[in-house]
Amino acid sequence: MSRNPKLTLNSRDELLVIDLERVAYLQADGNYTHICHMAGDRLTVSLGLAKMEAMLAGTYPAGSHSPFYRLGRSLIINQRYLQSISLPRQKLVLADGDGHRHELTLHKAVLKEYKDLITNKKQKL
Repeated sequence: MSRNPKLTLNSRDELLVIDLERVAYLQADGNYTHICHMAGDRLTVSLGLAKMEAMLAGTYPAGSHSPFYRLGRSLIINQRYLQSISLPRQKLVLADGDGHRHELTLHKAVLKEYKDLITNKKQKL
C-alpha cells in the first residue's frame, strides 16, 4: 500500500492540507514560509521554517525516512527531486519527470557540505 503523506496546517481562519509528494522545497521569509510545489504553485504560511521542519518530521512515522532535508538557514528541499548540484555556479536543481524544474542558488559551503554528505552515504551503501 502506497502512503501519500500530507501535512495539515490549521489556523483560526483556515485549514490547509498539503500533499508532501508535490512539494519541491520550503523557503524561509522571516516569520513566514513559502511552500513551493514542483508544478510551480506556491503558498505562504505564517509559520517559520524551524516550526515547519518540526511538523515535517512529525509527519513521517518513526523509523521511516523523510525525503525533506534542511540546507542552511532558509531552505528545506525534497530530495526525491534532486537532479544536480553545481558548486562553481552555486546552483541546486530540483526536477521531476514531467518537465517541471526549480533552480535554486545557495552558498557554496552549504552545497559542498550537502554534496559530500550524499557522496559519503552512497559510498557506504
